[in-house]
Amino acid sequence: MAKARKSVLQLVRQPRSLACFMACSLFLFAGCHTSEDAVSAATQMSVTAKCLSDYYTALNMILAHTDQIYILNEQLFTKPYTPENRELLKNNRAELEKRAVLAADFSTLAGEFAKLTGSTAPDDVAKSSSKLEGEVETLEPMKASSEEKTALKVAVKLLVTAIQEHKEREAAKAMDSFTKGLSDFFVKEEPAYVSINQVYVEFASTLAGDLVDRHQTDNSAVLKVALDPFGLQPSVTSAELNTQLAPLARQRIAARKTALVKSFDTITDAMAKSLREMSKRIDLVAEGKPMSSRSAPFTLAAVQHWATQLGAF
Repeated sequence: MAKARKSVLQLVRQPRSLACFMACSLFLFAGCHTSEDAVSAATQMSVTAKCLSDYYTALNMILAHTDQIYILNEQLFTKPYTPENRELLKNNRAELEKRAVLAADFSTLAGEFAKLTGSTAPDDVAKSSSKLEGEVETLEPMKASSEEKTALKVAVKLLVTAIQEHKEREAAKAMDSFTKGLSDFFVKEEPAYVSINQVYVEFASTLAGDLVDRHQTDNSAVLKVALDPFGLQPSVTSAELNTQLAPLARQRIAARKTALVKSFDTITDAMAKSLREMSKRIDLVAEGKPMSSRSAPFTLAAVQHWATQLGAF
């Protein structure tokens, strides 16, 4: 794997008790006249975070498929799968898993927002938030993401101070800053996500082409366009005919390769837009302003569909 494609994906994990406190403090800061907005924003954030978790899980699956393709290439065509690349891929998968868990936990907590509106922060929140601060401080800067990491550190520090001093308004503002920082962080990491997909598509298409060239594929699938309308299934038993269909199979691989790259870029952009939209909505609630939207960002639909499809693959 090219050095330029290497990415060490790191993001802070969010303690459950801290997320509870943030949801509650957002409600308190918003005030009674905007409590419906606060509840709606939390519900929308729950859906968005769940979708983000699904995105990371699907991206992790792409890395798992990449690992399998590297193994096949090494076994079939003696293309080296170095220990360095094995370790890099393993580490990246672990980091994506952390993100998926983080987003899933946040989704669950945001979904329980209505039940938290009358509660108070538990005594152990300060300890959990201090632990979070320590985790953020140990993050190694990622290329082109230093400013975003700094913003997250500042937001977390504000959260820690506000929680320790039981200042709900300041905590709500810090949550607003953290949400924006998380959105900016995702946008800055987009190239790393795109790279992961591009590497997979490149190696998968190359392996598929090699197998076609070596006459190790059944190319009858290209006949389905003519047979499907009549309920017929292709069955090519002639080696000569299968060879004749090989150029069409290669064309299909090339077309699918382009479509996969374009589709992933569109999905990643949709996820980024959803996070930015939620950042704006939470900002409105934190500032005590009305929020007009009562449903999750419409851009999430495409991400959810993609993640579901990949999960079934």
